[in-house]
Amino acid sequence: MNPNISAFFAERKATWLKTRMKASLTADEQSALNDEAENKFSRAIWLPDAAKRASWLSIVSHPSKFSHPSAKTTSIIANGRAANDGYLRTGNVDYELDVFGNAAAMDVYKFLMLPMDDGQTVLQHLERDSAEIRALLSVPTASYESLKQGLISIKQSDFVNKTDQLVKQVYFPVDDSYHLLSLLTPSGLLTKLKTHIDALRFSETTKQAKESRRKNEHHEQGYDDVLDLTITGYGGTQPQNVSVLNSQNAGRAYLLPSTPPPLQKRQIRLPTRNFFRNTLRLRQFEDSFQTMDRLIRSGVNNIHVREGIRNTLKYLIDQVLQQAFQIRATGPGWSEKEHYRSLPSAQRIWLDDALLEQRQNQGEWLDEITLNFANWILNSHEYLHKETRVKLGDDELREVRSIVELAVGSDKEFFK
Repeated sequence: MNPNISAFFAERKATWLKTRMKASLTADEQSALNDEAENKFSRAIWLPDAAKRASWLSIVSHPSKFSHPSAKTTSIIANGRAANDGYLRTGNVDYELDVFGNAAAMDVYKFLMLPMDDGQTVLQHLERDSAEIRALLSVPTASYESLKQGLISIKQSDFVNKTDQLVKQVYFPVDDSYHLLSLLTPSGLLTKLKTHIDALRFSETTKQAKESRRKNEHHEQGYDDVLDLTITGYGGTQPQNVSVLNSQNAGRAYLLPSTPPPLQKRQIRLPTRNFFRNTLRLRQFEDSFQTMDRLIRSGVNNIHVREGIRNTLKYLIDQVLQQAFQIRATGPGWSEKEHYRSLPSAQRIWLDDALLEQRQNQGEWLDEITLNFANWILNSHEYLHKETRVKLGDDELREVRSIVELAVGSDKEFFK
């Protein structure tokens, strides 16, 4: 007999005797108990009894009792089709089936899950009528067919699809109507996930790596972790009422984070109609304009003041160019979206790297950008310092425009 089968019956017999064998019993009474155990757990007696009790259990892939322990639905065994679609789902993960039902028949399930010499379970051998299973179920007290039909009933349903009001349900839109879906839990998939995460987080290698980190020591492999996990419970204080796998997991399962990714505040605003109006905020440049205005109003006209004004202009232009370069960094082609189609062609060429070839080979856009840029500087200065009554004229416009053209044309900052 297969050693796994022999060990199963020996363990069942030992457990049964342990609860009944007392030191106060006489030798004859102890011998009688041993004889009773040998008879009770012989294949000839135990197998017919197990075949009757197998119908008390149901093997499923998606138990309904995860929604509510009293829920009763069709015993479903889903066989999903494997596909390289990146989803953690039935069909893409090989996991064991679950079982629920009367706890008094759980020994039958354990028997059916025992591996035979070829690694396949007793149940799998039953399903293909192997010679090995026929030999194992060959007993004088029952026929092979009766034992097979009884034992295999653990995996058979009544072929009637039924749900339960205690199962979570959702209306799913289909064309002009809805399908009412009953949501069931893939307990084997939950178990596989929990086993994998536990091994990842609590294996001996991970413990050693964490200890090395605590001591600030190098560890060759390091360790991985899964953050923001939530632990949920099924079955309360009686997880066995939900299913066998739930009981093995002490009613605990992991929920991976499913929140949407956090949106980072964009540091730059993409222009829809005009870069100088939509993207630039005057308060960002107030210090530069204030410095320039103070130098202009000083009344001093020497090389130091003129260089001060020129350097302040260069710094101001650099600040604007940095925002232009940030817009380019958002990726080529952004201005082709419908939302940005009202942006002037010259600004699209300047700010969108998808138009890099036009930027390098055409010159008309540079004249337009240079004029707009210079006008923005002069108009902004006038707006921010109305009280000074210092109005810059055509000469200043030409000077500012020459500095702007140098910066925009070279496509780089003055200061680094």
